[in-house]
Amino acid sequence: MEHSADDLRAMAEEAPAAPPPISFHNANAVRAGFFTAIIIWVLMIIPLGGLPGLLLKLFVLLGGGCLAVIFYNRRTGQVLSVSSGARLGWITGVLFYVIWILFFTITILVLQDQGGLLEAYRKQLEEANAPAETVRQVTEIMQSPELFSVVMVLMLVMVFAAFTLPMILGGAVAAKAMERE
Repeated sequence: MEHSADDLRAMAEEAPAAPPPISFHNANAVRAGFFTAIIIWVLMIIPLGGLPGLLLKLFVLLGGGCLAVIFYNRRTGQVLSVSSGARLGWITGVLFYVIWILFFTITILVLQDQGGLLEAYRKQLEEANAPAETVRQVTEIMQSPELFSVVMVLMLVMVFAAFTLPMILGGAVAAKAMERE
């Protein structure tokens, strides 16, 4: 059975459009991720120390992935697959990391005007009653451009992983929970 061009156009108009994939090309996904990243940023700058503070911040990062999926679902009505929820969590993590990098850079620039990064770290270590050997090692690292560069790159990679991995997991868990409803 052959269909005319008009029949094919009519069938195409009747078929629901496939939702766009979750990526940085999907404006709704980026919007949900960005709004969530801002909320996470506000929650993460609350100064909480020790193990309870660390656990609470981990919970905030996990919740960030969940919140992005909820925002996306409310805006689009689309229930995401587990892999799409994980991608949305990753997008949220990347956007949060970009916000964090921006403020980290501003902090370093401000510290340069106040005696430098080395002096700020030395003061912080002394206030924490760090052993003199630790202060000496940190001073050595920061005075060696090669060593300091390696340490900074490793730190930035670890921070990226620490921010994005919980959000990926949170996004996947939220999508799985919404699939069941």
